Formats: sequence, structure tokens, C-alpha cells
Amino acid sequence: MKEFEISLADLHFHAHHGVFSQENKVGNDFSVTLTVRIPFSENVMDDDLSATISYAELYGIVEEEMNHPRKLLETVAASIQNRITGKWSEVLGGSITICKSTPPIPKITGTAKVTLFF
Repeated sequence: MKEFEISLADLHFHAHHGVFSQENKVGNDFSVTLTVRIPFSENVMDDDLSATISYAELYGIVEEEMNHPRKLLETVAASIQNRITGKWSEVLGGSITICKSTPPIPKITGTAKVTLFF
């Protein structure tokens, strides 16, 4: 079966997700990569927009959820996934990766990220 994979990669946000009060107050920098798989439609050969889903609407969902502070990145990812699959029943699956650039972990030199596969 043919399918398309649509990705929005390295989206950058300043958001207020985290368990600690400082994270909620000051915020942190995050990057998000979203991938969704949809079935191939012959309508794509006619350059028909019904053959795909709106990249702008996908971005809007990610942006809204990133602007809604939560303790867990897992909750943010699950909310994004629920909204996408609730809006577009044709979505076959995908993934969402949310990366916190400077997690409040003593001596850490890297990032913290969570990926949801659906």
C-alpha cells in the first residue's frame, strides 16, 4: 500500500512545560518534530488538495498545545496526537518528538526528549 509521510521538523517554541516552578515561570526552549502518515490518493495526480492534510493546520495544533503549559512532555505529545487523529481519520500513524533544550538536571550537557509513536 502506498502512503505519504508528512513531516514538520525542528519547530522551535519557548514554552512553560515542566515539573519545577522555575520552568513554569521562566520557561524553556523546545523543538518539536511531527510526522504523520496518510494513504496515497490518486487525487494527488490532479494536484488536488483533498489528497493531503493541511501542513498549516498541523502546525497550528502543535503551536496551541506547546502554548498550553503541562508538567509532562508525554502529556503534550499525547494531546497533539489526539487532536490530529480526531481531526483527520485518514491518518495511519506517525510520531511526535518533543525536545527540551536545557532540562533542569544537574550536570546534564544534553537535551531531554520524548517521542510518541502512534
